[in-house]
Amino acid sequence: MSAEGWINVRQAGGIQQALDALPDEGGTVYVPTGTWEISETIEVRLKEGRHLFLVGDGRTSAIVNAQTSGEPLLHLVGVENSWWPDLRITIRDLAFIGSHASGDALAMEWPNDTMVDACFFIGHGGTAVNCMRNSTNVTVRDCWMRDCRRALAAENLHHLTMHGCQTRSLKDGQVQAEHVYIDRNCREVRIVGNHLAYGHAEGIILDGTAQQVISGNTIEGFATQIRAVDTRDMVIADNYLHGTTSVHLIGECNGFTITGNTMINATVGGVVIERAGGSGGHGIANTVIRKSVFKQIDYIKDKSQGGIQLGDAANCIVSGNVIEDVTRPAAVSAGPGGGGHVITGNRVIRQQHAALAIECDAPCEVSGNLVDVA
Repeated sequence: MSAEGWINVRQAGGIQQALDALPDEGGTVYVPTGTWEISETIEVRLKEGRHLFLVGDGRTSAIVNAQTSGEPLLHLVGVENSWWPDLRITIRDLAFIGSHASGDALAMEWPNDTMVDACFFIGHGGTAVNCMRNSTNVTVRDCWMRDCRRALAAENLHHLTMHGCQTRSLKDGQVQAEHVYIDRNCREVRIVGNHLAYGHAEGIILDGTAQQVISGNTIEGFATQIRAVDTRDMVIADNYLHGTTSVHLIGECNGFTITGNTMINATVGGVVIERAGGSGGHGIANTVIRKSVFKQIDYIKDKSQGGIQLGDAANCIVSGNVIEDVTRPAAVSAGPGGGGHVITGNRVIRQQHAALAIECDAPCEVSGNLVDVA
């Protein structure tokens, strides 16, 4: 230790030894340049007023998980069963390297007032950043997460921000689950300005949650870019969504604002609503749904394009959208069931079949849509 509360891992004899040597009020653990292989999970338990700054020299400070039975690399426990404790955690400028047989990179329980910043994650058989138990105020920003089973998972987390991160699969890497998973007890989540790319399942799953903003992201190369199940009060705005289904709402979803997005090569549909059971109240506006400029290239096998499918949802407004080259039955479809929609002011271009297919139980207002037939 070169100064009170500042511990150099090399001088302490290892990462676990450095963490164990922290004083009661916490302090800084510095991981210098080098490869630090661990054969047992690093454990750190904090308490009220015991803060942690774990920092390295960037990607040159690499912590490698050599375990092969699903164990996490670092297990961090905050103040148990506490909301808004006096606890500050920062993890910055480190590379976390796993294998497909290892577990989470950061398994964090009760991670209150936590920032994971400018870290590199690759190859973990679990989740890069896994937030468990109840927690508040977590920010994950400017991280690179490649070939991890999941990039981020959150459980009962209030006030989560994911910003500026990049996720991706790896050629000949593991089969991934969704890149981001948000459970039903999370609130006030902001997923903003990230690039999620080329996974094997969904880009984002919203599992029964509420009150979130997904904005300004590039989400490409997934079967489904955003899937929401029994979710309410969402803003999905100004994203670039490239893949089979851009936004898929399943079950009792209410109060989505879906606006200003660009939805490319949505061979199933740009917005697809299923099993709504009369839920709805969505605003779908000012969004472009179209094939990409590569639509004539031979190696793109599926040249179909879907539009907006409201299903049995109710009381939605579909307005001001540009929908091009839809090959499935209608650019905008609604029903059987549901209804009470306002569908107006949309521009439908080169429509292959009927532009609008409305088969609702309740009356709808359909007017002012301009349609070109291919």
